[in-house]
Amino acid sequence: MMGEETFHPDTRALLAYGRALAGAGDAPKKGGADHVLDRLLVLQRMKDGRLPIRTFGADLAALFGRDMREHDFSRFFLAPDLALLRALIDASLAAGEPAIARVTAETACGRRLGAEILLTPLKVDNSSDERFLALFQPLGGEPFLNGRPIQLMRIGSLHPPAAKAPRGVRLVVVND
Repeated sequence: MMGEETFHPDTRALLAYGRALAGAGDAPKKGGADHVLDRLLVLQRMKDGRLPIRTFGADLAALFGRDMREHDFSRFFLAPDLALLRALIDASLAAGEPAIARVTAETACGRRLGAEILLTPLKVDNSSDERFLALFQPLGGEPFLNGRPIQLMRIGSLHPPAAKAPRGVRLVVVND
């Protein structure tokens, strides 16, 4: 992924972990991403477009004002940004690797916080569920929120994984 050296160190640690899960990278050092557990969430993509939050870390509850389990993550985005987020999720799922969105998180009174959201597909045995492990990584400035909860997120940039050619498809040309 171009420019990944500019990502937060914790985002890079989980990026390496997600790539290792996908078989596209070396296994990370033991304990390399353990300290991010309270900033993790699990999203489930539903057929109707909702993105219910299935697990929600303690650090996130402080930033968002409460435990957001069962809340629809897509409601944090306006329609144009949500379309971009869905495209990023599709790219991550198609490649089987992590993707990153840089966002600006906002409170109801307009206070802002820069953050990175890393999404990596989770493989769930014997299930048609599409679940994603996500890291919400603030980029500093949490005190600027003054304890007010995040209400909205705006996409700043998207960093999808490299697209992969479909497997098992061959191009056959017949000249008659």
